[in-house]
Amino acid sequence: MSMLYPRLLPGESNRLFTELHSHAPGTHSTMVATCSARSVFAATGGKRISRDELDDLRHAVVAAAQDCGFPDPHSSVQRNAFDRRTARILHEQSMMVPGEASQRQVWAFLALVLLPDVCVWRWPANAKGQYSADHFKGSDLTRHALARLWTRAHVLRDAHAEDPYELLDVLGEADLDQIMARRGSIAATPALVRAIVRTHRDEERSGNDGSATSRTVLRESLMRLLRLTAFLDVDSVPESELNHLVRLLRIETRGALG
Repeated sequence: MSMLYPRLLPGESNRLFTELHSHAPGTHSTMVATCSARSVFAATGGKRISRDELDDLRHAVVAAAQDCGFPDPHSSVQRNAFDRRTARILHEQSMMVPGEASQRQVWAFLALVLLPDVCVWRWPANAKGQYSADHFKGSDLTRHALARLWTRAHVLRDAHAEDPYELLDVLGEADLDQIMARRGSIAATPALVRAIVRTHRDEERSGNDGSATSRTVLRESLMRLLRLTAFLDVDSVPESELNHLVRLLRIETRGALG
């Protein structure tokens, strides 16, 4: 059965986001809670998550953050490690279905009520002391501190692999964003995303990227794939054939790059 999560009312999201700025770094744990009087649940569609289950989810994410340096300042390596571990936790443990995960106010609750201290650590304020609303309020789920990680795990999960989440560990933040940002074309088809990441992993393992760097080959092959998807219905293509198509495009790209 899928879980239903609290949905923070918009006015409360705005209030808590403003409150973030009134706390000094390292003191946001005072905002942590497992419920809010200004939240609601969907009327139907699953089982309402309990406060104990929310507490378990928080403890799992906090443990991942602590292993990656929380609450001390983090490096890019620690950020990537946290993102990968947390993506697995959110997707495996939350028991969310895509319909629930598409609700911005669900993620506003998780970032501003359940995990504000961790989200502030992962996405600290800028030089002017301002936090990004996208990372906390869920106005753009592709940029939200937690929603983006659930989405990556959902798209990259390969049920047939020994480790269903192994593809999460292949690409770094910048390279994966090159794929996921194209949500109207490439990222709209999870099987195609998996084919791209799987092929990139296999070629790196075999050392078969020629003289061009693997990042260059990835980005150039994405451009070729974008042109192809303009007239190809990739949703109707079996995943095995998508793997073959992406491999051919990689070969073509390496040849063009010399």
